[in-house]
Amino acid sequence: MHHESRNLRLYPLYALAFNCYAWTPVFFLYFSQNLPLAAVLRLEALYYAAVVLLEVPSGYFSDRVGRKATLLISSTAMCLSYALFTLGGSFEVFAAAQVLLAVGISFNSGTDVSFHYDSLAELGRAGEFGAREARITRNNLFANGFASFAGGAVALFALRYAYALSFATALVGLVVALFFKEPGRDHRQRAAGFLTQLGRCLACLRNPLLAWLFFYCVGMIILDHIPYELYQPYLDLLGERAAWLPQEGTPLTAGLVMAVSLFLGAPVAGYSIRLRDKLGLKPALLSATLMQTVVIASMGWFLHPLVVALILLRNVPAALKTAPLNAAIAPRVDTSLRATYLSLQSLVGRLSFSITLAGLSLMFAPGDHPDWPALSRISQTSTVIGVALLLLLIVSIPFTTQSKAEET
Repeated sequence: MHHESRNLRLYPLYALAFNCYAWTPVFFLYFSQNLPLAAVLRLEALYYAAVVLLEVPSGYFSDRVGRKATLLISSTAMCLSYALFTLGGSFEVFAAAQVLLAVGISFNSGTDVSFHYDSLAELGRAGEFGAREARITRNNLFANGFASFAGGAVALFALRYAYALSFATALVGLVVALFFKEPGRDHRQRAAGFLTQLGRCLACLRNPLLAWLFFYCVGMIILDHIPYELYQPYLDLLGERAAWLPQEGTPLTAGLVMAVSLFLGAPVAGYSIRLRDKLGLKPALLSATLMQTVVIASMGWFLHPLVVALILLRNVPAALKTAPLNAAIAPRVDTSLRATYLSLQSLVGRLSFSITLAGLSLMFAPGDHPDWPALSRISQTSTVIGVALLLLLIVSIPFTTQSKAEET
């Protein structure tokens, strides 16, 4: 039996376990429970700084050393991170956990897609990649939805329990990764030196479609992260105004909102490739940009329970774009470059989001709290960013026109 057929059986389980982020509904609340706001912001900055430093080197490591080793490092780091989050209460412990979390996320980023594509390509089944990515993304969203609700529920007893739950699922991912076999064994010999590798990745942007998709990914990383960062304090502020939404239940409410949002995104992910085939790649991607901008705008102009209905849609844009993007990019980038290229794309996006956060922070004094006026200003400014991104993408389409067959 081919080793890669084992990979194809195990990879969906690995991806599912890795993406069970039970902590996402409560991380801001957990940090704030143990640390002042300034320290919480420093922790977030530390995470993004670590990702910036690790993103591209981790992709190069994958292209040079191998996919399996990279995924094992990622899974091990995630387990250690969640263990520290569960045990810790000091800034130093949280800081170490944040760095390990950055290692885990960075080493998985790009390598997971490359591992999946390489495993298919070696069996001559690369044509199945888009449809399989759509199904895996759908299943990941469902699993993360259940994990988010469970994390919010156990956090009612203690916020740290959400991280303990994440540790259990990450451990499953680590065990599964141990049984992977390295696909595409010759890609390590073809991977160039680090600087040469970066140059080859940048040369890929001479392809007009790849350049457009690169810019699109960077912009959407910014837009997708904004409602993710703001929805917890938004629910907390809503709880102050709505008697039916008690603040002591914010962890469960946040977990429920996250879960429903993921559940709504899951069927969209499963249908995303067929939608791309009907609409075309660019219209499908642009519809995701428009939808996320509308979600952000609603959070900026209204503090009202009805806005929660729109917040529930915040994962739909990501679900809509993930598989079509991976299916468009992976075949156009050589195997020896793919993980580095995807990591570079992610790095530029995360760095851009970090710069965006820094710019938004300049609107406030050091002693300001996350009240409604502050949250509203952040969301309204972010709406302008979303509209500008959408216009730039539309205006640049004529420079990248290809046939529908070529774009898929």
